[in-house]
Amino acid sequence: MILIVSPENKQLYRDKIDQYCRIRKIVFYDTLGWDVTVDGDMEIDRYDYMPCTYVLSLDQNGDVIGGLRQMPMSGPTLTWEKFSDMISDPADLLSASITETTRFAIRPLERDVRFMSGVNRAAVELSNASLELGLQRGITRHVAICEEKIVRLTKTFGVKCETLGRRSMPGSEDILCVSWEVSEASLEKLAWAKSHFAAA
Repeated sequence: MILIVSPENKQLYRDKIDQYCRIRKIVFYDTLGWDVTVDGDMEIDRYDYMPCTYVLSLDQNGDVIGGLRQMPMSGPTLTWEKFSDMISDPADLLSASITETTRFAIRPLERDVRFMSGVNRAAVELSNASLELGLQRGITRHVAICEEKIVRLTKTFGVKCETLGRRSMPGSEDILCVSWEVSEASLEKLAWAKSHFAAA
């Protein structure tokens, strides 16, 4: 199940956001060793206190399996603060119709995975929901800083994406700055995968 947490309803879902931030710590700090801000058992940065939207995947008990965070590229974002050197033409992305999608994280529990060529169900569900939300809000592109496996995932489904830049990470995989097309065509590419996993 997908839960959309907006700035307007954020206070109603504080516990879900906390669960998501605990997953973020496990993924980005404990596993990948990234230089991220940690508060106790949660990974939280200043953008979590700004107007942002969370797309969360929940299991049958209502617990968070994974999620992502979105913010408009027309304002302050993690991309502008930490990764702008990866973008050759920043002006091309300075738009309210382009959304930064960051902190894509899924809890590393085997029971959350239903395999079809090694693809995680929650990853498909989150990707699909992110595209649907973007279409509803008039978004044309999603920009993300991610590992290459996320790019491979969307390419598997034929979703149009462009790699804007790459950075080596000491002791970890390279990270990429990537732009995805938000369109009906992209959503159609994911529709069959969403249907498959829903029936699995």
